[in-house]
Amino acid sequence: MRTTLSIAGVAAFIFLLATIPFSITITEGNLVIDFQVILFYVKDYVASIGNGEIFHYQVGKSGTYNLLADLPPYFLTSLQYLTLSGFITICMSMLVSAWSSKSKREWVKDIIGFLGTLPDFILILFLQLGVVFIYQSTGFKIAKVASRSADENAFLLPLITLTLIPTIYLIRTLSERTYDVLAEDYILSAKAKGLKKRHIYMHHVIRNVLPYLKADLHKVIAIMMSNLFIVEYLFNVRGLTTLLFGGTMYQYNLVVNTLFSLVLLYLLIYWLLRLLILIMERVFAHG
Repeated sequence: MRTTLSIAGVAAFIFLLATIPFSITITEGNLVIDFQVILFYVKDYVASIGNGEIFHYQVGKSGTYNLLADLPPYFLTSLQYLTLSGFITICMSMLVSAWSSKSKREWVKDIIGFLGTLPDFILILFLQLGVVFIYQSTGFKIAKVASRSADENAFLLPLITLTLIPTIYLIRTLSERTYDVLAEDYILSAKAKGLKKRHIYMHHVIRNVLPYLKADLHKVIAIMMSNLFIVEYLFNVRGLTTLLFGGTMYQYNLVVNTLFSLVLLYLLIYWLLRLLILIMERVFAHG
């Protein structure tokens, strides 16, 4: 029952969100919401399911395309970037948080904190300028600053951007949790017994930090998804968000279908990362 209500709530939110450009107007300084317009577009969308028109969208004045044929490549591109960045984020944050929790080098923590305050677009600008500077200085091109076409998507810089901010968030969170776990009596007892630090971390610390990681997983994915919009736009990556901001006219069915696809993408990333955490639990916690 709870799952059904959640699905219905998400669907209703998407339908309402997509109607905002049509249903909300400002009349004589007052915000007016036209609920009849909302009902019209929702009914029209549902009615067009049977004839398949909801999967047609227009590009330009004359070009009409089938979303069912065009959507998979866009979806898989976004899935690839998010999956890789998610795996790197979790692995890096676990390693660095274990190190930083016992490190006394405050300048490293200050750098991590500073990087966490950088907005996405500033980080992207620095990365692109850095690549250009290295190329002009050495003649060596270490990465593409933007995608030329769907077959030549930029890879390294978008991946770094998607990974860095959620990784810093997790490092700061998990470092505190790791520090707390290391102060627990059972850890002190394990140290008193002469157990090696590696054994303590692998079989005691990680096992008690992973629940906090699972609890923060929704926040991490939310950060990654919000970054995805900026990354795909500024790096010209042909992902899902291209369908929303690709220069086509505003089309209700296209926006609704893309938003549903983003929800599906979110769920896939969530369960893939949960699977990674499960594997980590099996490998480290139960060694």
